[in-house]
Amino acid sequence: SEGYRSVLRLCVPDTGETKVPDLLRGDVAFNNDVLDDFIIMKSDGTPTYNFACVIDDAKMHISHIIRAEEHLSNTPKQILIYKALGYPLPVFAHVSMILAPDH
Repeated sequence: SEGYRSVLRLCVPDTGETKVPDLLRGDVAFNNDVLDDFIIMKSDGTPTYNFACVIDDAKMHISHIIRAEEHLSNTPKQILIYKALGYPLPVFAHVSMILAPDH
């Protein structure tokens, strides 16, 4: 029979909140109890989007992350990863989508 392949999860505090300091929106708070212990490494050894983003940005010394507001929900997870690894937080700014006049 095939063996079971595990995933790697980040242990998130059960209580409290993770604050996202956003340059445009101010502090945005997310309750930790809705974040769950999320996967950072898949069973095939592939890092998840949030884990890879943090590692790439930290190793490239990215100081500011300016991106679409649709990524705001990823940010508390990324902040928890930054803190767990001891990396300094970049400045975050989440902007509205910019669409062409025909959209």
